[in-house]
Amino acid sequence: MRVALVHDDLVQWGGAERVLYALTELFPNAPIYTSVFDRSNKRLHNLFKDKDIRTSFMQKIPGWKYLYKSLMPVYPIAFEQFDFSNFDLVVSHTTRFAKCIITKPETKHVSLMHTPPRFLWNYSGVTYNKFLNFLFGFLRILDRISAIRVDEIISCSNNAQKRVRKNYDVETKVIQPFVEKERFLNKDPFNGGYYLIISRLNDYKKIDLAINVFNKNGNRLRIVGKGPMEERLKEMAQENIDFLGNVSEKLLNEVILGCKAMIILAEEDFGLTSLEAQAAGKGVIAYKKGGVLETVINGETGILFNEQTEKALEEALNKFEKSNFSKQKCMMNARNFSREKFVNPVISSMS
Repeated sequence: MRVALVHDDLVQWGGAERVLYALTELFPNAPIYTSVFDRSNKRLHNLFKDKDIRTSFMQKIPGWKYLYKSLMPVYPIAFEQFDFSNFDLVVSHTTRFAKCIITKPETKHVSLMHTPPRFLWNYSGVTYNKFLNFLFGFLRILDRISAIRVDEIISCSNNAQKRVRKNYDVETKVIQPFVEKERFLNKDPFNGGYYLIISRLNDYKKIDLAINVFNKNGNRLRIVGKGPMEERLKEMAQENIDFLGNVSEKLLNEVILGCKAMIILAEEDFGLTSLEAQAAGKGVIAYKKGGVLETVINGETGILFNEQTEKALEEALNKFEKSNFSKQKCMMNARNFSREKFVNPVISSMS
């Protein structure tokens, strides 16, 4: 079977790219079609250097690294330009426009969809001006048409499934991503005395909320990740808050093993970082909405709080400090999200 993979863009490493990498292991000979590929990103380069990466015309736009988010209206066109006539199966992996590809009737298109585009369907909580609202209205039409012509959609969570059903009026199958159980094998968790956030530093991730709380309580907080909000967040933060940027896999594992708990402040599509923490025997403090409702057992493997406010986070932190979470329960819960439970249903859907 001739298979192709399609991904929104390869510009940074995150949960979506982990799933893409797992797909390349399922289909090692499949070329990867994407809008743009940042070869200067060391982690992406090292992981995908042996893969056949095929980029769109957007790669040739001067200064695309600084403009790619402003080029959102161009993405659907970029993906529609790809030719998949020589493939039997195309697997798109997307939170935005990779599903906009066009395939012939005899080519099956399966889309692993983490969420409809947040900025189009108001899942980011950002208010836009009249021009952007008009533009996004047009893009919503294109986005919905693209979703309807996919042969089969796989959602990463029940939360994502509800979004797809609401915005596209199509039914999906839920196949949850996995956490590598070998990742923390024979590695003992320890108390490094700090809380941890692993996140892209975007506005909707609500990292500023945690910074305000930790500025007041003086507890140590370490933040892994980069993004457009980085400089502003650094200006807000006091000395007890460390920004580690993008780190190696080895250092990331060490940072997770040493944290007191993982903090998640946004409504996540699935919440892979919550499983990474639990796989290391660590509890999770998270906003009680979205994917974490499926990955965290409230009161047993974490504390879920109801509002994205400083007061709610403070109360959750205080509650966590007084609790005694079982390392074994956290690890056992993470094991429910195994590679096998992801891979086997995915293969079944694509056969």
